[in-house]
Amino acid sequence: MAGRKRTFDKNVALDKAMRLFWNNGYAGTSISNLTSELGINSPSLYAAFGNKDQLFKEVLEHYLTQYAEPHYQHLTTDSEADLQTRLHACFHGLIQLFTDNDTPLGCLLVKSVNESDSIGFPDEATVYLRDCGSQTKLILMTLFNSGINNEDLPKNTTIEMLVDYLLSVSYGLAVQARTGQKIEVLAIVLDYALATLPYKKNDF
Repeated sequence: MAGRKRTFDKNVALDKAMRLFWNNGYAGTSISNLTSELGINSPSLYAAFGNKDQLFKEVLEHYLTQYAEPHYQHLTTDSEADLQTRLHACFHGLIQLFTDNDTPLGCLLVKSVNESDSIGFPDEATVYLRDCGSQTKLILMTLFNSGINNEDLPKNTTIEMLVDYLLSVSYGLAVQARTGQKIEVLAIVLDYALATLPYKKNDF
């Protein structure tokens, strides 16, 4: 009797591939690395994902939906919590992700953005990363506008500047986490950044 054909769980494979790209970067991850980690041969990898570029794009999507978006949901879901509380929940959740010992340190998206200007980096992934950045900025812009409407922020608040500031802090914390900075230190920096926002309610 022929042996039973081994089942292939695409989500499990994506998670394994994600960790390789997260650790090694796009250029530092070879097809041989991927087939060895996923336990499949090259034809099976190409059949499941196309080529390395397409797999990398799917990995970025997997990271965003499975790891990052649950934290951003604090900003996008209907909630009675005030602006300050929602920002705290989102960004503290992100630094927990950046320092989680169950995954590589830092942020896959930030790591990939830093690599995206290198020769050979896939154009489709570059476009996807830019779209992710734009979408994140839009989410925060919408939230801050809501904060003004709810009188959590003064009406003359320069929203785009605050959004750029918070994103810069978040990206910087991801880079520091990648170098091994402790979460306690990152949390202090984050709390300082959040405390400098011009809230009208629940001031520190």
